[in-house]
Amino acid sequence: MTTNSLRVALVQFTPSPGDVHSNLSQMLGFLGEAALQRADMVCFPELCLPGYMLDPAKYTDEVLKDLRQADTRLQAASRDLQVRIMYGTAHFWGRRLHNCVQVSELDGTRTVYVKTHMVDAERAVFSAGRNLVVTADGNLGLGCCYDLAFPGFSASLADAGASVLCFPMAWEQQRAFVFEGIVTARAIENIAYVVCVNQTGALGTTRFHGGSRIVDPLGRTLCQMGDTIGLVVADIDLDEVTRLRASVDTRTYPLLADRRTGMPVRRGLTCEQLWLNEAADN
Repeated sequence: MTTNSLRVALVQFTPSPGDVHSNLSQMLGFLGEAALQRADMVCFPELCLPGYMLDPAKYTDEVLKDLRQADTRLQAASRDLQVRIMYGTAHFWGRRLHNCVQVSELDGTRTVYVKTHMVDAERAVFSAGRNLVVTADGNLGLGCCYDLAFPGFSASLADAGASVLCFPMAWEQQRAFVFEGIVTARAIENIAYVVCVNQTGALGTTRFHGGSRIVDPLGRTLCQMGDTIGLVVADIDLDEVTRLRASVDTRTYPLLADRRTGMPVRRGLTCEQLWLNEAADN
């Protein structure tokens, strides 16, 4: 272990839709277990406080009040246990619902990200976010589930300096092949740790994939869960990201330094046009 390290606990469970008190109770129980394992940060799935509810009518005033009170309880637990808590919740701002990832920091502040990329069923309930978010220390880039599928999203967070890309999830089993196919790529291409913590179990006809894991910048899986409820812990070496990105450690390419963006796409470019365009650009 180095001095610049982070012990991360992943909690995979099945939230009950609309039952904030039950979900909070489960989360607090897991928090105590993670604290005993000396975790620095405990990560929970997408929308784990309200449950994965895609009916706006179910976000009643009572549920929204329960969510606010649960946020306060989790902030207090974060301070008492001296552990950061990352979890999925819903907020009602500006007369709109938002699917949020929230981090309770040790100083009592909260970092909040509003989910950017959503499928049709989610867009019918939640307003999309318009900002990318990293924590105040610059280490954690916040995402949520479907955001993982878009390379530019993770690249922007890594280019902003984030060493750990975090994705609370409610990723379903039906299209789990997408998640399984890209999670390692996001770690390698951004020279970053990728933390994915998913829901498990079933909700109506939807079965969640589980498969929560942490992948390191070289694409190695540090820990991985199946489809059962539980908690796993792994240690993240933030200095490893620094060494790899600076090419002090040459086990991977300097991908961030060599990355080029903003190049025009030209259709049907002939050889003569190519030379003219390249000459003009230079």
